[in-house]
Amino acid sequence: MAGQLPHVLVISGVSSGVGKTSIAIGIMASLTHRGMRVQPFKVGPDFLDPMHHTLACGGIPSVNLDGAMMGRDGVLESFSRNCRASEADIAIVEGCMGLFDGRDGHSDCGSTAEIAKWLHAPVVLVVDAWCLGRTAAAIVHGYASFDPDIRLAGVILNKIGGESHAQWLRDAISSSVLLKGVLVLGCLPKSVAVVMPERHLGLHLPSSETHTTIQHHIRLLIDAHVDLDTLVSRMEDADSAVRAPTSALSLPVLPDTLNRDLSRLPPVRFGVAKDDAFCFYYHDNLRHLEAAGATIIFFSPLHDTTLPSGLHGIYLGGGYPELHGTILEANKSMRASVHAFASDGGLVYAECGGLMYLANTLHDGHGGSFAMAGLLPFDVTMTPRMVMGYINASPSPALASLLRLPINLVLKCQQFHFSEATNDVGKPVEQLGPTGVGIGWTGVAHPAFHTTIVRSSSHTPQSSPEGIVQASTIATYCHVHFGATPEMAPALVAAARRHMRYVSLEATATETLGAIWTTKDDEDGYTTNPSVLRGISEFCTSPAWLVRSLPKLTLSLITATTSQEIERQVQELHATGLRDLHSIDTVSLQMSKPDVVFTQEACDRCAVTDSALLRALDAVGLADVTSTVLCRPLTVNDMLSQVLRLAAVVGESRRGCILHAALTRRLQVIRDLIDAENPTKPRVLGLESAFPLVVSGQWLPDMRLRAGGVEALNESYPGCPPRRLQWDEIVAASPEVLVVACCGKSATGSAKEVEEHLAILPGFWDLPAMQTSPPRLYVVDHDLSSRPGPQLVEGIEILAALLHPTIEFPRQSLHKAVLQFVGPQRCLNLAEYFVPVNIKVGTKIDATQLETLEPSPIATSPRTLSPIQSLPAPTIATSQAPPSGAFPLAVSAHVLLSWNHKLLLLSGDTSPLDDATNLWEADVSLANDGAPSSLLVWRPVPCTAVYGEAVPTRRSNHAAVVWGDILVAFGGWDACGLHPLADMELLDLTTRCWTHGSTVGRPPSPRGNPSMVLASNRVLLVFGGWNGRDRFNDVVQLDLTSWSWSTLSAHDELHPASPSPRTDHTAIWWPSHSKNEHDRSGDDIMVVFGGSDKHQGPLNDVWAYDPSRAGTVDAWEQWICTGEVPPPRTSHAAILADSHEIEDMDDEDGTDDLASERYRLLHRVACARGYRQYVDPGSGYTVFTALYLKDRACCGYKCRHCPWGHKNVKKGVKNPNPNLEW
Repeated sequence: MAGQLPHVLVISGVSSGVGKTSIAIGIMASLTHRGMRVQPFKVGPDFLDPMHHTLACGGIPSVNLDGAMMGRDGVLESFSRNCRASEADIAIVEGCMGLFDGRDGHSDCGSTAEIAKWLHAPVVLVVDAWCLGRTAAAIVHGYASFDPDIRLAGVILNKIGGESHAQWLRDAISSSVLLKGVLVLGCLPKSVAVVMPERHLGLHLPSSETHTTIQHHIRLLIDAHVDLDTLVSRMEDADSAVRAPTSALSLPVLPDTLNRDLSRLPPVRFGVAKDDAFCFYYHDNLRHLEAAGATIIFFSPLHDTTLPSGLHGIYLGGGYPELHGTILEANKSMRASVHAFASDGGLVYAECGGLMYLANTLHDGHGGSFAMAGLLPFDVTMTPRMVMGYINASPSPALASLLRLPINLVLKCQQFHFSEATNDVGKPVEQLGPTGVGIGWTGVAHPAFHTTIVRSSSHTPQSSPEGIVQASTIATYCHVHFGATPEMAPALVAAARRHMRYVSLEATATETLGAIWTTKDDEDGYTTNPSVLRGISEFCTSPAWLVRSLPKLTLSLITATTSQEIERQVQELHATGLRDLHSIDTVSLQMSKPDVVFTQEACDRCAVTDSALLRALDAVGLADVTSTVLCRPLTVNDMLSQVLRLAAVVGESRRGCILHAALTRRLQVIRDLIDAENPTKPRVLGLESAFPLVVSGQWLPDMRLRAGGVEALNESYPGCPPRRLQWDEIVAASPEVLVVACCGKSATGSAKEVEEHLAILPGFWDLPAMQTSPPRLYVVDHDLSSRPGPQLVEGIEILAALLHPTIEFPRQSLHKAVLQFVGPQRCLNLAEYFVPVNIKVGTKIDATQLETLEPSPIATSPRTLSPIQSLPAPTIATSQAPPSGAFPLAVSAHVLLSWNHKLLLLSGDTSPLDDATNLWEADVSLANDGAPSSLLVWRPVPCTAVYGEAVPTRRSNHAAVVWGDILVAFGGWDACGLHPLADMELLDLTTRCWTHGSTVGRPPSPRGNPSMVLASNRVLLVFGGWNGRDRFNDVVQLDLTSWSWSTLSAHDELHPASPSPRTDHTAIWWPSHSKNEHDRSGDDIMVVFGGSDKHQGPLNDVWAYDPSRAGTVDAWEQWICTGEVPPPRTSHAAILADSHEIEDMDDEDGTDDLASERYRLLHRVACARGYRQYVDPGSGYTVFTALYLKDRACCGYKCRHCPWGHKNVKKGVKNPNPNLEW
């Protein structure tokens, strides 16, 4: 039912105590027992009934629908979302109290009738008929006629004295003309076996005895005495089309970019107390926390000894701590753990029972006292007095400051408790004013809320301070519904982020964080907390106010100062096998205990890489509790997006939006000024190194374009990698402006580099940039452009002034970060003739007065790249080789190739801690004929990469071939297994150097699990694969002469003369030995076998594709095979043997046990990476891991990796091996 809402039925009663809950539970259990997926709901704020619902429905969480708190839109949104999430066949809504009972006596607000009308759902009325005869018909008539918008579909009569009593009641109802259409759906006899124990909040907690015994008897009673078939048909006949909500009340409103990146933010680990003492949670509250970026981790204050490691927030819900005082007191280590977490600044949110647990002492009201966590300055005492009702709560100034909530926000909530806050002798701490209104709690400096009880009278009650805010701890008796107040969940998650500990090893991130924390927000007026940044790298030099007192956790091993010396030292360090060019102070790292570390992976010279950081975190035991955030913007737009992302990471999304708007506006001002003047745009060439010659890439071409320039080099475009080039390319480009900003150099240092390495080259003085007066040769301070942070905008403003000196900017200024050459032609001491440029810099724009603007589009498409003629020489080693003779690490989704009597293993999925080597090789010529495979010696292959290129991309389920001495890799899935890839990368097997493949034409769409064959040693053919949603059956060709892509056969799901779209198949190239025009077997063909499609699952069909017939109806031909045809299979392998046989090896057909080891490996790798799920390569279904399942109640559906002892089987397997680990 994922595409539509299910039929819905409301079960209500004439009043409380008529057996409504027992009958609702029985119907839910009976329909679930029949194989239907039942989504349970409960009208009102009750916590206990939904627990029974959840058990009766096989673990599907029951959800509260409370009209008084949530409103119509909130109810409809929650109903729709939860039904779709559970893929329910039927929704059963249990009412509260009597059908028309609600918040007051003059409306149906908060009633079951209100919910039924909003859902357009039929109602089944439960009547206690123990002492009734014909009067029952009058009662039913009253309910049926009281509100004409209620459709009474049937009646269930409870506590019947016998069959004659039942018939008497049926006759009474059926004989009334006023009750036409109201059916008696069941008559249940009174049974002591189904009496459910109650407590002051309703039913008791569902124990194992309740679930296995009482619910079993209720289900049997319903099966025997209720006409379920008619009940279901009445639901299907009803008009239960639920209208969509008029506004989205459930999800936080964030910028589009932030919404897309929310799932990529570091998780906020919220510990949620969940056991018999703490069990009162609205299911929607947890869902809203997850939607806001929280990862829910359940723990038990009763049974766990300490809090889970790495928590950033705690949610202590309500429950019955008074029933478990002895155990809670005895668990001293847990109480100390909670106290220490709060005292260390961790966010704690406690409701009702949670408040009781945080108090000093719990007094049970019968002489017993139990020590609690001792965090709050009062005790709690049980009393005979019940406090119950809906509450409107406004945040106190302290809470508004902590959670950044509007001070006038009204939170919809409810209270139900028998305890109160007291001093150590049992006296209430609430102080009363002259009129008996609460005015504060003794010893509480900052309340949590100002609360008002919602009453039906016209009298408006005064508000009273309630609860407590103490540092980062919030404790209250209010149960807040996060769906009714959608600001609450994201506010809690953001507050947790603002109290997390951070380390920045990336200068860009440090600069951006400083800009975010100093951005003015007049609307909320709250101060920021930069002290959460606990450490930086040695290259984090800006802003000075932020970094001056922070410990530096890294030290570069590169001590050279000139470009030539740096290059030589790097090569020497790599030659010694040194893996990382920066050392990390692991002692200081451990002391800082970061929750998040900002790092990068683009350049191992500029900063510590992510992989090196992960090894350091693992060495100090922080790998499991510390997240890393990669900061790698490649364009100015990436930088702007990173502002929003980093602001969200540290809980300052609003300030991030303000800063984003200010930067966008400044860029638009530059654009508008240039467009207004419409000057000639000069050809600009930028260098980031004079030795070796390296043209600047990534965000720098974007800066030049936005400043009103044109790239002199065709291969330069926004986001392109920096690359080495020959001096002849610069001469040929004829730049009109030359900008040099050497990496790590000041403007003066870059001037010296120009003198030593550029001015001596032939043709330098003849460049157009050097022919003007004065020459347009500029050297720029590295800091202005080296970090893709907010300072880039100032760099663009300066660059615009350099390129267009005639444009009038508001203010003149001498900028020492930019020098211009003003000397004579062919002078010797060139560096002495650089002087500061007198440029025009725009006035600062007040960010608070800006509206968020979308800048005008700027053309950023790359120019056509030249085909690769040869691979550049290696420059930077990417890994340190493990000792020879080792075996490749446990790996799946890899590629095995042959080259020069060697086997090459191109890695795929491995554990994140053991994936340093991307390529392995084994020399088969060294193995004796007939020798066991164990004598095959594998060794890792250390590879290098072209300077400035972040290759090879870590990927899995990709395709690869060997063309001569070149290994070509294409497609697959990224390192997280979440996003398909479309890029091509090349490895020169002689130099062992990786580089990007530069091609023209339209490449295949991003996909994983494709096939790729080398055809006739001149073209590559890519076929099939999938992107996580769609499978493909197109054939795309890459001409290895022109390096151009072309589509030979377009994707077509319905074409009968081509294979069905598929993935995880095999393809081989079968060259011909003869050319007979009438004999198809003589053609050069690609043979495709097996795989899986979305309709049939595993396949065993064989297809032949002839590229020479591309575009015709007979390019594809299906072969009908004889003999022992292999069973359907997927994720197998195939090779061509002796030029006339295809050998198929190892497969997964969905029925045998051969794939046990494969799935054991997939599951082990997924768990090692912390994944909650992975994709089954055979079926394409998502499979939950034990990491996910062990934190959740068993659903009873035999999950493949169920940690609760149920049978672990693969879908469709009828007779599994009992020892199999799927």
